Amino acid sequence: MELKGIIFDWDGTLVDSFPACIKATKEIFKKFGFIISEEEYREKFSPNWYDIYRKHNIPEKYWKEIDLLWKDYFDYSLVKWREEAVENLTFLKKLNLKIGVVTASTKEDIEREKPYLNPEEYIDGWITWEDSEKPKPDPLPLLKILKKLSLSPLEVIYVGDTKEDIEMSKKLNILTIGVLSPFTQKEKLVSSNPNFLFNNLFELLKFWKDLFL
Repeated sequence: MELKGIIFDWDGTLVDSFPACIKATKEIFKKFGFIISEEEYREKFSPNWYDIYRKHNIPEKYWKEIDLLWKDYFDYSLVKWREEAVENLTFLKKLNLKIGVVTASTKEDIEREKPYLNPEEYIDGWITWEDSEKPKPDPLPLLKILKKLSLSPLEVIYVGDTKEDIEMSKKLNILTIGVLSPFTQKEKLVSSNPNFLFNNLFELLKFWKDLFL
């Protein structure tokens, strides 16, 4: 295996958007008479937003309205790089590896986060919610980023924080790394059986250094 690229999930993996997500979700759901706790949110979290609505028994007739409200209630200034995220990306870029992102965030979400994060200097390609006809754990988003970066499944490692990330990657026989985050319960990520599992990005950076130095 000649490693040529690293594909990351975005929310929870590289950036901590949990405070912004839970705040907006609680406020929006409350408008429709649904009250949720942080633990319930984690338990029912999915990269597919419509799965979240479905798991919380929100009627489909409200989904489009919720999508529109999201833009008003989500505070993009709350989204921050996770500790050691920039250090991981800087280290990998110095090795001339291609860096891709597969995310359930929309193009507008990413554009509105960019002024606070400036990810352009690290990320070579994105696949957002609109870019794929099927969401995670279907492998289509991952196939699309591989095509965009001219990489094959045997040339990359995928890093994510949810079982859907790991399941998606395994369908293409891609080496997987799970990283714990506020979004998901540890047992769920463990049950997806990633090739490697780390508690945080400090441990992930040590893994890259042990691998390459």
